[in-house]
Amino acid sequence: MKDLEFFRNLAIGQYVDARSSFHSLGAGTKGFVLFALALVAIAAPSPLGAALPFVAALALGRAAGLGSGFLVRGVKPALPVFVFAALLQFLFAWPGDSSPVLVAFGPVAATLREAWIAASVIARTASMIVAVGLYTATTPESEAARAVEEGLLPLARLGLPVHRLALAVATAIRFVPIVASELESVVKAQASRGGRFGAGRGGPLAKARAYLPLFVPVTVRALERAELLAEAMEARCYTGEGRSRDPRRSTMRGEWAVRAAAFALAAAVLAIDALILIPRIRPW
Repeated sequence: MKDLEFFRNLAIGQYVDARSSFHSLGAGTKGFVLFALALVAIAAPSPLGAALPFVAALALGRAAGLGSGFLVRGVKPALPVFVFAALLQFLFAWPGDSSPVLVAFGPVAATLREAWIAASVIARTASMIVAVGLYTATTPESEAARAVEEGLLPLARLGLPVHRLALAVATAIRFVPIVASELESVVKAQASRGGRFGAGRGGPLAKARAYLPLFVPVTVRALERAELLAEAMEARCYTGEGRSRDPRRSTMRGEWAVRAAAFALAAAVLAIDALILIPRIRPW
């Protein structure tokens, strides 16, 4: 039954009130930390550099009082995506790839460069998942939406609907655990009727084929949830215009130091990775 539990393996969108020092930081400051981690994960040229945000997010999560496996288990649902992304790197040859061949199966060959790229893709994706999970676990949705709105406020002069965009971001994050819960309900209902789900029911292709028919009911239930939310907002005449605003939270001096340190560390990691690590560890 544990193989059919999706909600418990999800970290994104679940707030954990641990009352730590990291929780007490403003949503904007934690957004700066998230941006710094994402910047390193995306821009680092080596898999080692791309994996550093993963380790940093786990360390911050432990300091914030989160469970040791809370952020790691959020990566578990993405494991099939990792396998699929890695296979794509090996199935399609990169032009100009002269690196040594590791394994060859007929016309398909796995080279050292393809393995390097596959490891980079996995490290970047895992780091992003853990970093976003850290942010949502330590930041309430209302504060996250307010931070997005305040960050985009200068663009309001250009006619950008800043408040609606912030509301859409907060709603999208909130719907991640909702969709996971709906998927879990549908899978368990199908399993109780003899559906083949879980471990020991065939290979990866058989499991993927068993889950494909669930996309339609899960999508329908998610759209029903979205429709109910829209009707509730319309019933309350909510347009986002003329609403009262919460008093803006002042950024403390220590938070500016955290922001500066996050970007300084990100720049240092990128520089070390590009100038020192890459010439030494790249095998071709």
